[in-house]
Amino acid sequence: MAPDASYLCGLATAVFITTGVVVAMVRWFHMCCPYGSNPNYYYPARPFVTGIFLSTLLLLPYALHPESEDAWHLTQMYFLPVSLYNFTLMLYAYFGNVMRWRKWRRPILIVGCPIVISLIAAEILAIIPGDHVTLISHVNLLILGGVMTWVCLGAMGLVYRWARQFNEDDFSNPNDFPVTFARRWLLLILVNMCLSWAAALADTKLLMAVVMLLFSVSAVMLVIMALHPHRTRPVEEEEMAMEEESEADAQDQMYNRSMPQRKRKEILAAIRSVVEEQQAFLEPHLTLQSVADRCGYNRSYISGLIKAEYGGFFAYVNGLRVAHVDTWLQEHPAGTIQEAIDASGFCSRQGYYSVKTRLEKTS
Repeated sequence: MAPDASYLCGLATAVFITTGVVVAMVRWFHMCCPYGSNPNYYYPARPFVTGIFLSTLLLLPYALHPESEDAWHLTQMYFLPVSLYNFTLMLYAYFGNVMRWRKWRRPILIVGCPIVISLIAAEILAIIPGDHVTLISHVNLLILGGVMTWVCLGAMGLVYRWARQFNEDDFSNPNDFPVTFARRWLLLILVNMCLSWAAALADTKLLMAVVMLLFSVSAVMLVIMALHPHRTRPVEEEEMAMEEESEADAQDQMYNRSMPQRKRKEILAAIRSVVEEQQAFLEPHLTLQSVADRCGYNRSYISGLIKAEYGGFFAYVNGLRVAHVDTWLQEHPAGTIQEAIDASGFCSRQGYYSVKTRLEKTS
C-alpha cells in the first residue's frame, strides 16, 4: 500500500474523530428551548447518541500511526460490525423509547458483548508497538458483520412498521409519531450500511478515506435533523394515550363478532356526532381511543365500524380535514393556505400535502 494513501486515510480518520467529538458535544449540551426542560421525552436517545459519536475516539491509534497494520485492522473493524451496532442502538434508543418498548435492551446488550470483546482486543493490539495481525478482524467481518447486518435490518423493519402503524391505525396525525424523521433516518442508515460493507471488504485505504469523510457528513446531517425535537404531543397526553392503547389492544378483534343492525346504526350516529358535528376532527392529535371514550362505546366496536364504513380512522378523520381546508378557503377568500391548514387540524403544511396525496392515491 502506498505511503501517501496511508497518510491520507490517517488524515481522514482525524477528520472523522474530530467530527464525532464535536457532534457528541453538540448533541449533549445543546437543546432547543423550551424542550430542554424534559430531555427524556423530546430527546430520548441523547445519551446513546453522545456515547456513539464519542466512540470515534477508538480510532485514535490509526490517526496517530496510519502505517500500522494493527491500527488498520482496528479501523476496518470499527466500520463493520461496530458501526452497524451503533446504528441499531440509535434506532432502538430513539424509536423504542417513543413507542415505550424497552424489550430491546437485553438482546442488544447480549449481541454487543462479543463485539466489545473483539474491539478491546483489537484496540490493545493496535496500541502495542509492532504488528500483531490476527484473525480477529476477519472473523468480525465475516461473522459479526453478517450478524449485525441482520440485527440492524430487523431494527429498521420494526421502525418502518411503527411508522406505518401511526399513519394507518389508531392515530389521525402522522406528527404523533416522527414519521418523516424516521424515514430520513432509515435512508441515512441504509446508505451508511452499504458504505460500511464497502469500506470493510475493499481493504483499500483510499476508499476508506472517502467513506470516513462521507460518514462525517452523515454525522453532521444527523445532528442537524435531531437538534429540533420531532415529538409534538404533550407528555401527559402521550402517556395517557399509550396506556389506553395497551389496555385496548387485547380487544381489537371483538368487532368481528355479530352486531345487531340497530346497535350498528346507533354507534355510527355517535361517531358522526363526536367527529363531525362536534368537529373533533379539528383536534390535531385526535386518537381512536379518545373518540371511543366520548362516544361511550368499546374501542374495538368503534374501530371496526370506522374501518367498515370509512376505510379506517386515519382516512376518515383526514378526509374531513382535507375537505375542511377547501371549505375554509371558500369562506375566507382573503385567507392563506397556511391559515386554512392550521384551522383544519393539521400540524404542518407538509403533513397536509402528504395526507392529501395519500388519500387521493387510496381513493
